[in-house]
This record gives sequence, C-alpha cells and structure tokens, in this order.
Amino acid sequence: MTQEPLSPQNISREIVFFEVTRKVLEHLYNHFQEIYMPILHNPNNQKEWSDLVSKDLMEKFNNYLAQVYVTIGLISGKTLLPLPPHKLTISESTPDKDKAHIFEGSIITWTKQIKNVLKLEPEQALKAGNDPNPLTEIEFWRKKSENLNSIYQQLQSDRVKKILKFLEQNKSTYTIPFNKLNKEVQGYRMEANDNYKFLQTLKDPFEDLVSEGRDFTTLYEVFLPIMHIILLIWKHSKYYNTPPRLVVLIREICNAIIAKAVGFINGRVISQMISDHEEKDACNKLQTVIDICHKFKDIYFEYKAKANGGWKLTTNALFVRLDSFLERCHDILHLTSTIVQFNTLDRIDIGGTKGKSLSESVKQISEEFKEAVEEFQNVPYDIMDISKKEFDHDFNKFRSKIKELERRLATVITQGFDDSDTIHGRFKLLDSFEGLLSRPIIQDELEKKHIVLIESYKQDLKSVQTIFLEGKALVDKKDERAPLYLNLPPIAGSLTWCRSLFDRIREPMDKLQHLSQAIIDREEFKDVQKLYQSIVKSLKEYEDQRILQWEKESDESSKEKL
Repeated sequence: MTQEPLSPQNISREIVFFEVTRKVLEHLYNHFQEIYMPILHNPNNQKEWSDLVSKDLMEKFNNYLAQVYVTIGLISGKTLLPLPPHKLTISESTPDKDKAHIFEGSIITWTKQIKNVLKLEPEQALKAGNDPNPLTEIEFWRKKSENLNSIYQQLQSDRVKKILKFLEQNKSTYTIPFNKLNKEVQGYRMEANDNYKFLQTLKDPFEDLVSEGRDFTTLYEVFLPIMHIILLIWKHSKYYNTPPRLVVLIREICNAIIAKAVGFINGRVISQMISDHEEKDACNKLQTVIDICHKFKDIYFEYKAKANGGWKLTTNALFVRLDSFLERCHDILHLTSTIVQFNTLDRIDIGGTKGKSLSESVKQISEEFKEAVEEFQNVPYDIMDISKKEFDHDFNKFRSKIKELERRLATVITQGFDDSDTIHGRFKLLDSFEGLLSRPIIQDELEKKHIVLIESYKQDLKSVQTIFLEGKALVDKKDERAPLYLNLPPIAGSLTWCRSLFDRIREPMDKLQHLSQAIIDREEFKDVQKLYQSIVKSLKEYEDQRILQWEKESDESSKEKL
C-alpha cells in the first residue's frame, strides 16, 4: 500500500476487489477450502519451508478454518463438528503420529461443542432475566432436538467413524471418553425428541394465551385446557415428568399472564385514569387482574391434587414472580381505592358550632392528599413493572403521608363527634365520612367513641320506650292528649305512631351493626340489642293487637248494619 492518491494508473495495484455473496462466512469458508488449502498442501509450495514451519502453519490454518465452520453453525443455530482435511484422512504419506495428533485435536473440539449443547437447560432463559413465555419452552426443545439430531447424524458419518477407528487402533486415550459421550448424545437426543413431541400438544393453547387477540378478561378460559394437557404429559411422557421441568413451564406461564395483565392495565393507563377521575374503573381493572391471577393458581392446585402427590413442588418456586406481581397489584389497588375514598372529602360540610373550622381542616387535608397523589403519579417508571424496585420506596413514602393525613382526619371526626349532642347528628357526621371510616387509623380512633355512641343510643331507646308506654296508655283511654294525627282514624293513627317509633330506633341500630365489628363484640352493645329487641317486640304486639281490634269492630259493625 502507498500513500499516493488513487489514479487510473495505480487503481489496479492499490485496490483488491472481488464478488461476495450474502452468506459472507460460507463464502469465506469455501474460498479457503477450495483455493488456499490446495495451495498450502501442495508439496511444491512447501519446498522452502522446514518441517516445523510447515506443521505449525498448517495447524493454525486448519484451526482457523475449523473456527469459521463452527461459527457458520452457530449463526444458523446448529452445532457443526469441524472435520480434519479430507486429504489428511485418506493420506498414506502422513505419519500415524501426526494423524493421531490432528484427530485428537478434533476430538477435543467436538467434545467441547457437544458438552455445551448437552448442558443447555430451559432454566437458563429464566435465570437470564428475560421473563420468557411458555412458547420459549417449546422452541427450546425444538432447537435442542434438531441440534442433537444433527450432531448424531454427523457422528454417524463415515469420516468420523474412520477417525474414531484410527484412534482406537492407535490406542488413543481419547476414544473411551468420547464413546461414552456419544452414548450420552443418544440419551439426550431421545429426551429432547420426546419432550418436543409432547410439548407440541401445548402449542395452540400457549399461542392463545399470549395472543394479542385474546381479551384479558377471558384469559382464564385457557387455564383449564393448559393444566389438563400438562397433567397428561406428566402421566405419559417418559422424560417430561420431573419437578424441575414443571417449575420452568409454570413460571413461564406466569410470565405470560403477567405480560397480558400489563397489556390490560399498566402504569401509564392508571395514571391517566386517575387524572380523568376514573379511579373506580382502575380499581375494577386491578381487581380483575388479581382475580384472574388467583384463578390460575386455584386451577394449578386443583390439578396438583389430581396428580396424586406427583407434583411435589414448593409454591414459592412456582409462583415467585406471580406473587410479586400480585403484591404490586394489591399495593396499587390500595392506592386507587384510597383516592376513591379521599375524593369524598371535597363534598363534606360539617355542621355544629365548630363546623366551619373543621370543614376548613378537611379541605386542607384534601389539598395535601391531591399533592401526594400527583407526586406519586410523576414517578419516572411504570408502576406495574415489578422489576422497578424503587416503587417500594415511593409507595412507602406515599403511604406514610396518607397515614399522617388519616390521623389528622380522625382528629377532625372525633372533634365533630364531640360537638354533636344527638345520636342522629353523630350518625349524620359518620355518614358523611362513610368511605373513610374503614381505614385502620380512623377506625382505631373511633373505637374510643363506640361506648359514647352506644350509651347515647341506649338513652334514645329508653326515651322511645317511655314515649311508647305513656302514649299507649293515652291511646287506650282515647285521651285527647294521645300522640295521634288529627286527620287519621284511631286505628290507623295508632299504627302510624307505632311505625314512626320503630323507624326512629331501627335506623341507628342498622348503622351501629354495620359501623364496626368491634361495636358488635362489646357487651354494652349486646345489652342495648336486648333492649332494642324488647321494644320492637312490644311495638309489634301492640300493632297486632290494634289490627285485631279493628277486624273485630269491623265485623261487629258490618253485622249490625246488614
């Protein structure tokens, strides 16, 4: 090469050009095989070389050619065993010692290649963190089956058999280990072929599982046929019936379910739904995801029972990623349901003497909550991606802020509770915060007010009982002070009066029973419940008595006038 500029006079000397096919390596291999090898092997071209130089050059050339051949196989997904030059195999002039050395080098290369194929396992895709779906399992066994079949055919070729026979005759130490490896190839080949044959029966349901056309809400429909086929494979396959094989397959199915779930609802969609005030729809979608994931686990355990103890697998090994995803879904569902609950604060207006200041406090809590939600919405990653471990820190920060707001809100509720002096006023206050009362911190704070609420209701029950007994006596005497509507006849008036008393005590009792399990478990509530039942019984008996009286009077009156 020279530094002078290219010109018509020197271009033929300075530029080397030739045609190359699309398959560059194959072209290179054939180029060396058909052109350079005959040239280098020609004794006339080796006249000026010493034996040492000749052997060293040819050995390096053959090694290079073998590497090109191996690389061609790797690109096409096959294992090609590089053979020594054909002329060397049939040559009578090459000393046996030199032949044995070259053939043993080939044996070493083949052994390394074959062992690399034999040690391939489907778990490697999972360990690589690629989150493969179950179609990867079928593809793995297809490739391994084809590869081992190809290796087996190459090992059965005449040239390989001649090489092995030559080494055996020369008592090479490499023949026994290689023959053993040859038998292993046969065993692994049978396993791969058998596994691929059985796994092909799962191809259609797996394609349905990962299909973009399959609606996620109906994904559970493919779980049953998949698990049924897996159980049949387990029972009938000669090789695909071990815990490690099943673990890989189930984990890959879990990966497919997670991928479909993220396609159904992801962080970007959730954030947009929150911005559009569609938090309830987000909650429903997240609950759908959780239900479908649990449905798969339920079907797995159903078929595990049908395996009659054969599936001795730890749940953690199978569902490690699915459980992490479910935990993430529950966290985000907690987030969206919290938003739904706290959004009611905008509509709350507290009455009473302290109502104005308490309403201002609620408004301030609502504003701070919205700021916390907006900050969480702006995280720079998909919150549904379980590989994003920073979610835990951000979610804990959000949850800590919510706990602080809950404490402040609990204080507001208790102050409003104390400010109200009637049972109906207190229940009206609790109704306005209905969606938030189930939150643990608020619930714990309200438990301190349960005894006050029960006592207040007890006093109201006693008042109703007194009103009933006094009013009943006046009604029976037909006293003008009887608590009856003037525009109603006696019987209808007394029934309406009884019904109004019942309605007065029924609503607070219903609210108490649904407010908290802690209230129901208290002895004080049980006493109040007995008093309530006693009053209801008295009211019902009095109603029945008045109705019977009306029937009797109507019957007598009718007979008199007929």
